[in-house]
Amino acid sequence: MTSETISSQISSEEAVAQTMRKGIFQRGTIHVGVGFLAGALSSVILARGGTAGRKVITAFGTGIGIGSAWTRTSMDLEDFLSNTSN
Repeated sequence: MTSETISSQISSEEAVAQTMRKGIFQRGTIHVGVGFLAGALSSVILARGGTAGRKVITAFGTGIGIGSAWTRTSMDLEDFLSNTSN
């Protein structure tokens, strides 16, 4: 469903809320999970010693997942808002 069809069916406030929900809950869960998994697997390979290094690498992977989900949500919001202002 594109932003044009969303805006024609519901109010703009609800469309923004729907875009945020999709970005934070749906996409965010997937990106954070993949980032966590990639960080955990990388930490097993890269940090063979103690657990502190593994925690840092896993947290870094999780942070990348959070950042990518937020960036994509922000881009979707910018697209939606630029389409509705025209």
